[in-house]
Amino acid sequence: MKNKVFYIGTAAVVLTAIIIGFFTVGGPNTARQDMFDMRRYENLRQIATALHCTNWRILQPVLPDKLDLESIRAYCGGVQMQADVLVDNETNIPYAYTRISETEYSVCASFYDAHRTMRLSYQGDPRLDGSFNPDTGCFTGRVR
Repeated sequence: MKNKVFYIGTAAVVLTAIIIGFFTVGGPNTARQDMFDMRRYENLRQIATALHCTNWRILQPVLPDKLDLESIRAYCGGVQMQADVLVDNETNIPYAYTRISETEYSVCASFYDAHRTMRLSYQGDPRLDGSFNPDTGCFTGRVR
């Protein structure tokens, strides 16, 4: 009888811990959304880094009119970027790129929770991370 009470009590504690864990961390769907959002954030960071061309041979780059591999490579000679960085990995839709002027741009994505993604992201160039607006889901920047 004592063993039965012990097993029931242990099972109740474990079940309670699992339920509390789901409420604290979120379930598998939240983890999946976080994964997609982190990928979006990292892709936008890579695009912003490419647009802030560090190629010292290009003195005054003019931002490309459109966002594709050819235009980025022509803009910043020799930049290494994969085509999948330019599209959302969940929806397969290209990220929204706006050339505001010859030296200003914005590149945006639709996030499940951009504020959470920004908190979870700990890598990157602080100069670029400071240009991310979680309210709009956009990196904005000025080159030169």
